[in-house]
Amino acid sequence: MPSEDAKTLIAYLKALIHDENTAPSSPPEFAEDQDFMDLHEELLKIREFSRALKSVNPSGEICDIAQLKRLERELRESEAKHRLLVENINDIISTVDRQGRFTYISPSVEKMTGYTVDEIMHHHLELNYFQPETRKIMEKTLEIVNQKVNDGTRFDTVRFEQKQYRKDGSFFWTDTLITAIYDENDQFKELLAVTRNTTEQVKLRDQIIKLSQTDKLTQLYNRSKLDDLLENEYRRSNRTDLPFAVILLDVDQFKWINDHFGHQTGDAVLVELAKILRSSIRTTDSVGRWGGEEFLFILPDTDESGAMSFAEKVRMRICEAHFEKPKHVTASFGVTVYRGDCRLETIITRADNAMYAAKKAGRNQVHRI
Repeated sequence: MPSEDAKTLIAYLKALIHDENTAPSSPPEFAEDQDFMDLHEELLKIREFSRALKSVNPSGEICDIAQLKRLERELRESEAKHRLLVENINDIISTVDRQGRFTYISPSVEKMTGYTVDEIMHHHLELNYFQPETRKIMEKTLEIVNQKVNDGTRFDTVRFEQKQYRKDGSFFWTDTLITAIYDENDQFKELLAVTRNTTEQVKLRDQIIKLSQTDKLTQLYNRSKLDDLLENEYRRSNRTDLPFAVILLDVDQFKWINDHFGHQTGDAVLVELAKILRSSIRTTDSVGRWGGEEFLFILPDTDESGAMSFAEKVRMRICEAHFEKPKHVTASFGVTVYRGDCRLETIITRADNAMYAAKKAGRNQVHRI
């Protein structure tokens, strides 16, 4: 649920609970979840009971005892149903006091984290269940709440995504929404947190991101991702005064390979070549398909000597590799190093010019500009 929708929903529930005149006659249109609608019905019953209590006359007698008894019975049933709903929901529902101690946590915590309710209840936020990043968020939230309580202002909703760890050490991703609960005198009571396991959503999102950054054929970075990496490395180099190298390579006589053996064979050559390139880089380096049969390396903290040595080693690995068709493949390399002396576009131009110089000199060579 979007953050703004969550805020609207919480505001509606608060107004309903406190029987405020500002409460709309019906919940927001986007609140169609069945669990919420069940909870909404129970809250309406509680509000009706509350209104009946307010009908007590000055002598202390209830205006309609039968109505009160009926509402009292319905309230008990509502509370039982509400508790059943909360205790069986997959999300973790918890409350934390101003000191950071849990005052309530739903049984679903054990299924999601491996910790029992007893292991968490009345503990402070230093419990291992919370990672340092999450503790910082929670502690900052409590700090803001306490400050607002002292100032007499109300706390707004906080929402964050975080990696959490189960008791067995495995991790999962969560989305947590935190809001403040106030008593009938509008005094802060505690924080209410609803935590949902979003591991599958995060995996799906990561897969989408990876697909958007990956060349479908070679499974190396695509041109768009390389542009981002170049921009980042360019900025880093300007900030640190450390050089970085760019190497552009082009498969020699690739058009002949496609024309002679077919495009499927040409694709197979690129796939095998990509494996060689990927296995040649350091963990800090990047390589991707620049376009067609061209590939580009980004080598951080690398000077001219290091870049030339690296390119020569890769060239030799390609020469020594055995392809299915043709048996041997070569490539021409263009090397350039950035030392804060030009624009980013110029770096690519220099590498491109160096590569074409290698081709004009007879192919299967490494040239530097």
